[in-house]
Amino acid sequence: MSYADSTTTTPIYFILSPGSNPVRDVETLALKLGFDPKKMLHQVALGQGQDVIANQKLDIGHKEGHWVMLQNVHLMPAFLIDLEKKLDAFAIEGSNPNFRLFLSSDPSNDIPIGLLEKSIKLTNEPPQGLKPNMKRALTAFPREEFEDKEAKIKTILFGLCYFHSVMCERRKFGTKGWNRHYPFSMGDL
Repeated sequence: MSYADSTTTTPIYFILSPGSNPVRDVETLALKLGFDPKKMLHQVALGQGQDVIANQKLDIGHKEGHWVMLQNVHLMPAFLIDLEKKLDAFAIEGSNPNFRLFLSSDPSNDIPIGLLEKSIKLTNEPPQGLKPNMKRALTAFPREEFEDKEAKIKTILFGLCYFHSVMCERRKFGTKGWNRHYPFSMGDL
């Protein structure tokens, strides 16, 4: 579990692949650990002018032990240099032990090496093969929700998962037989 390896000065860095959305995973983790994501998780999608808001959320999280998730950090490489310095200052000052920083970005060469070295890097690549894709698609539905359905609905959900798995596996052939490349990720399921 990557969370157990993270600290107040070791952020968790999600390298995004098409269709992945780590926000839901972080919210689920917060609930599992007994945090209310609506109160304890601050999300900021970086872009023009969002660096001020991100710094405010970082200061609150550092002092009060909240989680901060900065999304699309690749859009503001200059801010990342300041972020690295801010994390060093937090380490000297001493953060609340519950404080955690989550970062997400597309793969980019503009991310500072120091920030990458400090971080726990994660990516969510789809599995290879029909059977692993099927398992992944079926586990996207909570077991209780799946078992409470009528037999017809279960059959339809299974067919949907099978179709999605075939489409995910078919990606390795590129655009052959298709007009353009499409990722068919878990978001499509």
